[in-house]
Amino acid sequence: MRTLDARVWGKSDARPKVYIQAGLHADEMPGILVADHLAEILDAAEAQGQIAGEIWLVPAANPIGLEQWIAHKPQGRQDLTAMRNFNRGFPDLAALSADALETVLTGSETENLTLIRRAFGQALAALPRSNALADLQLALMTWSHDADYVLDLHCDHQAVLHFYASPARPKDTSLLSRATGAKLVLEQEISGGNAFDEAHTAPWASLRRRFGQSFPISAGCFSVTLEYRGQNDVNDALAAKDAAGLMVFMGAIGAATGQSQPAFEEAPVLPLGGAGEIFAPQGGVVLWRAAPGDWVTKGDIIGDVLDPVTRVRAPIQAVTTGLLFRVELWPSCLRGQSLAHIAGEELLREGHLLSD
Repeated sequence: MRTLDARVWGKSDARPKVYIQAGLHADEMPGILVADHLAEILDAAEAQGQIAGEIWLVPAANPIGLEQWIAHKPQGRQDLTAMRNFNRGFPDLAALSADALETVLTGSETENLTLIRRAFGQALAALPRSNALADLQLALMTWSHDADYVLDLHCDHQAVLHFYASPARPKDTSLLSRATGAKLVLEQEISGGNAFDEAHTAPWASLRRRFGQSFPISAGCFSVTLEYRGQNDVNDALAAKDAAGLMVFMGAIGAATGQSQPAFEEAPVLPLGGAGEIFAPQGGVVLWRAAPGDWVTKGDIIGDVLDPVTRVRAPIQAVTTGLLFRVELWPSCLRGQSLAHIAGEELLREGHLLSD
């Protein structure tokens, strides 16, 4: 029998409400370990009366994915039954609630904030039960839809610490960057796919577009996907440091007291559409000359792919100038396979910007 557990610190309905989850992609362990260290810190903070808001923590947000293994390897990114990414296709709260809101919104932004959150909750409660994946997404959204802050903890293959954010709340983006020591922020209002983080920000943007000329509507929720480096960056030292960074952030936003101030430099904020994808020029063995965190120039040779039969080494070239922030985990590839991403200022893509 599958279970989905949440721990809560602080008083019910206290503000700000912070919702944090880890392991939505169930093969990604760094965030799960960070959540374990964070729970210990939150226990101590609560014992000292330092929880000022309401803090939710879901340490393992995907019991379905945790049990899906093939050939002794975890397959927690995509549901093997629906063949769909666990972090795509969350309910569209604006579409579900906009018509009902049209007759109740007022001239008060504060009142509208409460009314919209209530409408989101009612819309989720009215959704029919259908399958295990939909039920999981509904449960997570039911817990998080009324939060002021939503942090979804993930990791990449091999990467620097970075996060994805909406441009709606730049002050909070700056705080999170300086609290966590992120090396990069990728910013986009709508990335496509309705991932968990965007399922909490996009509805507010949609409602402002529809009603903003008549009714004041705030940004509502600050929600991000935090990428805690790479798949193999799993150790207590890193996790303890990252959990401490989350507590610094919660202190800065007023959810906890007695915390230190953000101490890191602010990370560059670059458009998600400027993240250039590099594809393998041939199949073979991937040999990197550059590493995540390196600044590269368009046209630079940053690696090679060795064909083991012909012994030809095909160069891997940077497709844009910017930060090489992630590379694939596997040292082998097929021709045309995605190998890496470089974040730059030049817009290269539009439309659906997330890979599955």
